[in-house]
Amino acid sequence: MPHQLTGWAALPDTFRWPGPTTGQFISAALGVTPPFIDGQPLPGFSAMLKNDDGSWLAMPDNGYGSKGNSGDFVIGFYNVSIDFRTVANGTTVPGSVKVNSHVNFNDANGFLKDGKGVDLKITADFANYQTVTGNNLVDSGKPVDPRIIAGRLLTGFDFDVESIARAKDGSYFVGEEFGPYILHFDKNGTLMSDPVPHPFLRSPFNPQVMNNGASATSLASRGFESLAYNGDNSRLFAVPEAAPSLASLRPVADDERYLNFFEFDPASMLYTGKNPIYRKDGPAKDNQIVIGDMTNVGGNKFVLIERDGFLGAKAVVKRLYMVDLDVKDADGALKKTLLVDLLNISDPKGIGGTWPGVAAGKFTMPFDSIESVEVVDDHTLAVAVDTNFPTEDGRVAGKPDNTEIITIRFDQALFKRVASKT
Repeated sequence: MPHQLTGWAALPDTFRWPGPTTGQFISAALGVTPPFIDGQPLPGFSAMLKNDDGSWLAMPDNGYGSKGNSGDFVIGFYNVSIDFRTVANGTTVPGSVKVNSHVNFNDANGFLKDGKGVDLKITADFANYQTVTGNNLVDSGKPVDPRIIAGRLLTGFDFDVESIARAKDGSYFVGEEFGPYILHFDKNGTLMSDPVPHPFLRSPFNPQVMNNGASATSLASRGFESLAYNGDNSRLFAVPEAAPSLASLRPVADDERYLNFFEFDPASMLYTGKNPIYRKDGPAKDNQIVIGDMTNVGGNKFVLIERDGFLGAKAVVKRLYMVDLDVKDADGALKKTLLVDLLNISDPKGIGGTWPGVAAGKFTMPFDSIESVEVVDDHTLAVAVDTNFPTEDGRVAGKPDNTEIITIRFDQALFKRVASKT
């Protein structure tokens, strides 16, 4: 679709938010030496929501990518202000991001240890941080920060949060990957009820798999990468990164391009069993292309990110597609329309500056994990990256990626959406 880059901003990889010492279970990479004393990095945005006052909610994932290395990373969301660069200035310096506040996800009400529903032993329940070898927990010998214990703060050992949707009452539904679960938090980040497990998806880190011998049916880090309301907020759609690992659970058993959107009723806290089918790009095997995020753009229309697992010059698939739940292809999958190739963004104003290997008048997002898309207005989408800090250097070789956010304006209004009131 005809479009152009209208804004570009970034939060430096050196940013730290005051908090428990973290990074104690990762290795040095790209010139960054952990741990990070009394400060939490912000390793990109796995989800964003636009606030009515012009600020943004920005949520990182579980920290460093796995259950075993992220027990000292406190999960939650930030309030940020973004000053997008909107004109060329002869440099490749983006606009700025100001971090205003942080909300910690927590289990202060004790739902995860009440003996009902889904119970989990979380970081706050241990004296020392836990790591993971195979299906076994290993005591690290490093004491858990007292702030985590006192507040029952949730960490990247407990949940891998990847997506967030704001209810009309100001609470938040969060999609995560270790269950995968749907979580419900109040506006202050406090868990409001037990996690809701999926009827048949279980990751290798699901407690039923780790503790009770159940079989995993989903690959690690292939849980709910997106959680999006429909147009009237009556339903949520939980979208995994990829198809189940068990062929019999896939929409098309021998073709991993096909996956389901799982419809969820937030009023009853139950899955409805209505699960539209989506077909990704790429080969039929190995889940090489994954879903990065999805957002509603009015009624039954949604915009999705498809991406491969490559960065820099090796990146090939970083795309935004639009689908309508009422429109299907001949194979029964949702018909999709390519909106923009994020490796070939039109930039006639030169907002992104000049980069080696990038044609004049173009801008590119050469990152592995492009994981957030959100509506700015009827013509404009915002897109942000998860940097997988400190291990990836998609923009500048040898330098950890900053958290970049762009806005793309389309020549025609593609949708109408009334902002949710909170």
